[in-house]
Amino acid sequence: MIEVDAGGVARRRGLVGAAAAVASALVALAAWTLLTPVAVLRQQLNVLQWWSLETCVAIGVVLAVAVLRQLSGRIERQDALAVALPLITGLTLTLAAAPRTNRIFYDEQIYQNIGQNLADLRRAQLCNDGAIQDGRLRCSSAEYNKQPYAYPHLLSVAYQLFGVGPTPAFIVNAAAMGLSICLVYLVVVVLFADRIAAFFAALLFSLTPQQIVWSASAAVEPSASAACVAALLAAAWFVRSRTTVSLAATAVAAAYAIQFRPESLLIVPVIALLIWLCARQEFGERRMWWAGLLFVALASVHVAHTAAIRNEGWGTTQARMSLSYVRGNLMANGWFYLTDRRFPALYSVLALVGLPGRRDWAARLTVAWYFVSFFAVALVFYAGSYNYGADVRYSLATYPPLMIAAGLGLSRVVGWIGQPRLQRAAVAGLAVAVAAQFAWYLPAVRSADDGAWAARADVQFAGSLVRDLPPNAYVLTQNPGMFQVWGVSAGQVSMAVADPARLDALAARYTGGLYFHWNFWCNVEDPVQQRFCTRLLELRTADLVREQRVRDQRFALYRLRASADSP
Repeated sequence: MIEVDAGGVARRRGLVGAAAAVASALVALAAWTLLTPVAVLRQQLNVLQWWSLETCVAIGVVLAVAVLRQLSGRIERQDALAVALPLITGLTLTLAAAPRTNRIFYDEQIYQNIGQNLADLRRAQLCNDGAIQDGRLRCSSAEYNKQPYAYPHLLSVAYQLFGVGPTPAFIVNAAAMGLSICLVYLVVVVLFADRIAAFFAALLFSLTPQQIVWSASAAVEPSASAACVAALLAAAWFVRSRTTVSLAATAVAAAYAIQFRPESLLIVPVIALLIWLCARQEFGERRMWWAGLLFVALASVHVAHTAAIRNEGWGTTQARMSLSYVRGNLMANGWFYLTDRRFPALYSVLALVGLPGRRDWAARLTVAWYFVSFFAVALVFYAGSYNYGADVRYSLATYPPLMIAAGLGLSRVVGWIGQPRLQRAAVAGLAVAVAAQFAWYLPAVRSADDGAWAARADVQFAGSLVRDLPPNAYVLTQNPGMFQVWGVSAGQVSMAVADPARLDALAARYTGGLYFHWNFWCNVEDPVQQRFCTRLLELRTADLVREQRVRDQRFALYRLRASADSP
């Protein structure tokens, strides 16, 4: 008689069923994104983004608590003491040394306004005509924007906790800095069981100049980097513990991380490589496929978003991604890690010392692939040069793997000293040496000198107007979102110019007055933008309220008169 392995048959059926479920989900996702007209898809995503991200965060928080409870058995009291110094150092430098300012104009204001829409309206949109009523935004005209929505959603959570304004965005990024330091430490502990390397990796991360600079801004990159490290930590714990909870946490963390930046998707192959190298047999288990289904479900809205904005120009009429950009970008980005005043070359040397090794080779290979992935993607991007504008921010994604490798390098240096007493002294001495050489980069950290001075001056001028505007005033500007975040009703100049009768309706509705903000876009060498500004002043008689000149830039606030007084 032929014996039947009932357990094996059931296992294969379960595996086939799970794989079929993933395949079906992918087919359904492809049909939705490819067969739905783009305009309709954007309308659907406007509503779905908030619900998708809320669900992802809610599940993620529950699983994070469960994983941390499991990790607590691996964490010792000395870990809290070891990570305390890097954590305090990083937060102090972020909050006290680096100037708290915007650096990406006007993307940071766009992100904040989208966050406001998500918090007040549960809509993923940028508001072009918004009224502030009882402290909440009411939007009459909006557009679905091209940026991924995890960061604006994170801001919306901060707005619900602290209220809407520019400050919560800086709080989020300072928190991302602190979280990243802790996550880098834990990744090294879990993957390499080397607490000296973990301490140095966290310390080097806290003393990385551009990480500090951008953590004091409201840009997306610090939180995007932190989310990727969190996903890697979940995967690292899974390959060590093999628990289903940690696998589910990996799927959720990865689905959340890819929704911060377009290139954040690269963390998925990094995680896949780690699991393949350390726990290859898991790909033959049905729980891996069910985790894949969870990932697809939580990432489906973001995939649809990517399909909906695939034809966006991203500021260029040329190819957005091309191998023709590699040579120029490589010359700028490669030397950045070796001879640039914005980055300590010592960290790169230490990484080269720490990365080779037979012990934990799979983890080392994963760390190397992590760095190469995020370094290489910028090379083929038309604006991927770290010397192009403020695009040095793209280097932030490479810092976690680089500091992990550098931490291993310093641990190796300490290991060359045989006696434990001397090793402890060496750790302290090397920490002091690293901190001392960081002092060379403090002037760059403290500086706000960059190519965005004109836009920064515009935002500072506009912010100074808010306290002087009467209640129930309305501002016409090319950047209405930032006024809405400040609690002022505002709308696009172009909408009023296209429909002059709209000015009468606005003047009747807003008893505090109708104002025009002559802003950065009125000064740029763009005839279209300049015409919006000059045409509005032709439509209504305007009284100059305030004016400021910064270098060759002129900023002003006008009060528009009623139509009866206009030419």
